[in-house]
Amino acid sequence: MKLMVEHAGDESERVRRIPARVPAQVDGLTSMRVVARAMVESGVHAVLVESPTGPVGLVTAKNVIEALAAGADPDVVWAGEIMGPAPRIVSCEQHPAAIGDEMAAYGLEIVAVVDEDAQLGVASALDILGAVVRAAREPKHRVT
Repeated sequence: MKLMVEHAGDESERVRRIPARVPAQVDGLTSMRVVARAMVESGVHAVLVESPTGPVGLVTAKNVIEALAAGADPDVVWAGEIMGPAPRIVSCEQHPAAIGDEMAAYGLEIVAVVDEDAQLGVASALDILGAVVRAAREPKHRVT
């Protein structure tokens, strides 16, 4: 599904509706301490855990906090031990309300966002909420 915005000239163009931030990428043997540092340095509270075949999981700040609360040593516990599954992938062109519905239904904190013109990014529930608010303020649109 592509979301198109109607223009006065009756032409339509692609609309990038979902904001995405590029997360740090680590391998499964990266220590939890290095994972946390990568989150701070990137400004994204998640890192993609990569393998030679692509992303295999996601470590969020929540995963790190839960591991620390359970007594994990940040220099001994690895990303692969605390990661969640690879994130749900959405298109930057999808309507944010549809993505928000899906995130709520499955309890997702973060989704991966694909854009043919950019690197794989991630969007948090707050990013999606902001996009929903912006979409609600947009002029009338049609879905094709």
